[in-house]
Amino acid sequence: MKPRQSIRIPVMVAILAAAGCTSPLRLHPSPLAQDELDRFLDGGRDARVYGITTYQDAAGPRFEFANRPQSFRTAQLPFESVPGVPPVPIVRVETPLADEFPVLLDSSARQSWAVMDSMRGLEFRVFKPPTGEYADHVVASIPGYAGVGNQLILGGLYIQNPVFYMPPARGGLGVLARTGENPDRTATALIAWERAARRMPSVVGAALMRGFHSVRFDFPDRRAAFSTAGPYQPTNPAAVLDCVPLYDWRGRPAVAGELDGAPVTLVLDTAGDFDISVPGDVSGSPGTLRLGTLQFTNLNVATHARLGLPETFPARLGLGVLARHAVTLDFQQQRVWFEGKPLRGTEKSATSTGDDTPVHYRGITR
Repeated sequence: MKPRQSIRIPVMVAILAAAGCTSPLRLHPSPLAQDELDRFLDGGRDARVYGITTYQDAAGPRFEFANRPQSFRTAQLPFESVPGVPPVPIVRVETPLADEFPVLLDSSARQSWAVMDSMRGLEFRVFKPPTGEYADHVVASIPGYAGVGNQLILGGLYIQNPVFYMPPARGGLGVLARTGENPDRTATALIAWERAARRMPSVVGAALMRGFHSVRFDFPDRRAAFSTAGPYQPTNPAAVLDCVPLYDWRGRPAVAGELDGAPVTLVLDTAGDFDISVPGDVSGSPGTLRLGTLQFTNLNVATHARLGLPETFPARLGLGVLARHAVTLDFQQQRVWFEGKPLRGTEKSATSTGDDTPVHYRGITR
């Protein structure tokens, strides 16, 4: 797909509005009626038209030759400020047709997601035959259908053929925005996060991140860095606290550690407002986590059930721990780098419309 520069949509006016102009998106989505859904799917095109080959992995569909960033490039994007919560990786990106708009970088999401109001700005076309699924990193009631956009631009770095899953619904991202999970969040923080979420038309997930050699989340400095310029090399080797193996859990970055002395696999969750979340029951908090030579103490170990997260997901390492450091997902060398001055609690280890008729989502099962 080629860039078209003749028309640009200021701040994606079909999606968002500058504060004080018009109302932002309604946060929670409302599903399309059956006839509207059918029209949406009937307008699709074969992924091969865009040079994309679809394979079926254990985790779900994999799209070869999609999410292709420019080679030998780097880009740095500052985080948007959300008062009252940890540094959340919300950054601003653009497309050939749309000025900058905010997206959430969520490494626990297998694929990227976008709302229907973003179709024009993304130049999105759904795939045909329909390829869809329910998000598995959150508890979603509406599935999404895969399709492709033209280009996504990150600070001048172009990504060709970005794949998004689009729920056939009106409104915002809903649970995909990750706003309502922490029951201990203050009312002020909740309002701030929900306000930011209403202005986000998209979530960038792990599949798009993996197209880069490395993605660095510098939480203390509140910025993200994307690179296709070769192996990751810390600019200050003395700041490296540890470097641990990067594993894959169904397309998501994960690490292996010990939680209160028991081995645990943790999916890195760059959008999770918690320390650690685990499936099932826990004996209680606080907890102690070891990752390589790093030891994190006095952690709040929450359950997926308490946070409203899927029980089928493994343990998750959230912003309460990740935001203490700069964390680099080094996909090329299969490592996770922790850098920065240790903070308190971190130390080196001594060792609806009213119609109740069910909507049939073609090609999707739960």
